[in-house]
Amino acid sequence: MMNWRQRQLQKGATNMRWSILPPQFYDYLVDSCTKNTVSFANGKSNPFPSFFDVDYVYFPFCVENNEWLLVQVELRNVNLVMFCSECFSNEKYRRAVHPKLMQISVYFCALLVNIKYFKKTGYPPKLMSLEVNEDYVQSHADLYGNQGVHACMLMEHLVTGKPLNISNNFRESCIAYRRFMADQMYFWRCLPRPG
Repeated sequence: MMNWRQRQLQKGATNMRWSILPPQFYDYLVDSCTKNTVSFANGKSNPFPSFFDVDYVYFPFCVENNEWLLVQVELRNVNLVMFCSECFSNEKYRRAVHPKLMQISVYFCALLVNIKYFKKTGYPPKLMSLEVNEDYVQSHADLYGNQGVHACMLMEHLVTGKPLNISNNFRESCIAYRRFMADQMYFWRCLPRPG
């Protein structure tokens, strides 16, 4: 997706004010690996643009047992939206999800202060607000083994507006998307890049 974003910008696209960070960003963030998180935030880690050049930052993170969630941070309003793949019980949310969201909010705001985001942009510093979006929830049976793929499909949908293609058969859509991702990895890593 990030390579596609760069090519779109080269073609003159103007609606690319987002960045999708890799899953290790979450690990760097909560492990206080300041050098690594700052390199993502200031645009020094290619192909990820500076936070000053985007409005939204997306990154997936693993809750437990390969259960993936997607986080969207709106930088201007310091608003975090967690997109659920499945419904959580209250107990699981309190035990596994909420503590990680609180870690993200604290460390992400500290990262913004560290790169002087509020000072350089003029946006008022504020505490991060949290929201949960359940618009894309799937059944546990359908998600089994597909949560990571669903998170990737959802990221693409949110940044491009392309449909999720899950109205007919979710499992078949996941298989097709896995093939699409494999094709993309092969193209971007094994073939010469155009231009």
